[in-house]
Amino acid sequence: MQHPGLWFEDGDLVLVANTACAQPISFLIHRCTFCKSPVFRRILLTNDFNFHPIYKDAIVWEVTDPAADVAVLLQCLYYDLPFNHAEPTVTVDLGGLLRLCKKYEFAEITARIIAQLKHEWPTSLAIWDIHETRIRTLSIAHAGAPDGQIDAQYLDNRLPEPASIIALAREFALPELFPAAFYALALVSSSANYDAFHADFLPESERQQLANGTRSARWPLLTPPDLLRLAKGHDRMRSQKSLTRALASSQRPQTKDCAAGCTSLLTALRELGDHTHDILGALTYLRLYISEPGQASRMKICAGCAKALCDASAALRLQIWRSLPEWFDLTGVELTA
Repeated sequence: MQHPGLWFEDGDLVLVANTACAQPISFLIHRCTFCKSPVFRRILLTNDFNFHPIYKDAIVWEVTDPAADVAVLLQCLYYDLPFNHAEPTVTVDLGGLLRLCKKYEFAEITARIIAQLKHEWPTSLAIWDIHETRIRTLSIAHAGAPDGQIDAQYLDNRLPEPASIIALAREFALPELFPAAFYALALVSSSANYDAFHADFLPESERQQLANGTRSARWPLLTPPDLLRLAKGHDRMRSQKSLTRALASSQRPQTKDCAAGCTSLLTALRELGDHTHDILGALTYLRLYISEPGQASRMKICAGCAKALCDASAALRLQIWRSLPEWFDLTGVELTA
């Protein structure tokens, strides 16, 4: 069967790749395009090929790689990578693409994939904040949409899935991805299984959870050491809530007039810390909330107290961010501001 979008009439190389069904997929492409691979150049020089019965100038090369991965690789070679820094890679199996790029030594594409992964799962808090802002914006939009869907997509469909990233980072020795991915995974319920949430037949309970913005994960991809790291991280995240209480208790009203407002705000902060695992997100929300124009006066707290809380929450976020490798028992990774 011919691939509909990767069959060029003037091509001189037919790639035949396997599929899950009985019939393989054929791609008619140009040798000069695939010759960017040092591996293919060596194969071309050292192997004898049959010629296509119809396209007489085209040699036929049967590969053992999955046709879906071959199609994505060829699209990258002919067009461009199907992702950028502004959008997460939720529609592409980066693992399959990266395996082919490594196998055939497409160094440039490999480097761009790894750069994209490092951007999506950063070691920098500033880049994490960009993703956090995007997720918050999407969450608000989906919460206000009918059945929680926008363009027939739930929120879970539009965000990268962390367990598969952990498996990929392990396979390709990319430890820099671990801290952000483990933190994101720690926010997902262990009962929210990606395969169940995205099955062809979706039970009502899963559909309702997706409509409410619940995120899922591919839990079976995790190894026992992964699960142990996650359990330790959960314990340390729970103990870290005491820091949000410490943040609250360390603040004192600077004037008598704002005492009531400060007390009310600090009570809300303690409750927020006690009811969420996402401490980084909670501290961001606190800072943004207090920083809104006129918010301090509406809460009847003085500018000094508002600034002190914003500064303290920012410092605590950075402290927590830099502690993630320790929380999840990850060595050799350093997180930055």
